[in-house]
Amino acid sequence: MHAYSTDSTERRTIPFFVALAAVGAAIGVAALLKLLHLEVPGWLSPLDTMTFYGLFYWLFDRVIWKWPWVHRAGVTRVPNLAGTWRGHVTTTRMVGAAAAGTPTPITFTIRHTWTELAITARTDQSSSQSLSAHMVVSGDCSLSYEYANEPFAGSPDTMHAHRGSAHLTLHGNVLRGEYYSGRDRQNIGTIEVTRA
Repeated sequence: MHAYSTDSTERRTIPFFVALAAVGAAIGVAALLKLLHLEVPGWLSPLDTMTFYGLFYWLFDRVIWKWPWVHRAGVTRVPNLAGTWRGHVTTTRMVGAAAAGTPTPITFTIRHTWTELAITARTDQSSSQSLSAHMVVSGDCSLSYEYANEPFAGSPDTMHAHRGSAHLTLHGNVLRGEYYSGRDRQNIGTIEVTRA
């Protein structure tokens, strides 16, 4: 997975509240150890503020941000796109036996945390991996990403490895938009996928 940028300001505020929770947890554990008359050597202090910060940040990044009530409360505006999406891609040029304008089935597999994202798109002739991404959450949520595409061994000779970009807008459980493939293919088209 790779990092992605977003226009949401939450990435400036949430780490501050995670740090406050970590300080509170460290103070609470220290008070509990003192109350129980337990002493942990200084060189073995697994319950310090930085340990709690790392644990809480990891929990928020991987688990907590996905909870629906966290979104309803406005803690995060970044939607969870993780999952399998199926639909079609329609290209403007002939690809193998498919004429321009003929929809080709495509499957997106999206792995997504609060700070990282990976998009794998697969058709019957090639597979692509995202290299970088940006998500805009103000207004209509949109996802823009750059990808590298590799054709399969049995693909037509006209298909070459290439780079491209896509811009998709989220409408409920549908991602819809356009793509452009690199200078070698000079191909544009549309993508529409629905979360399975």
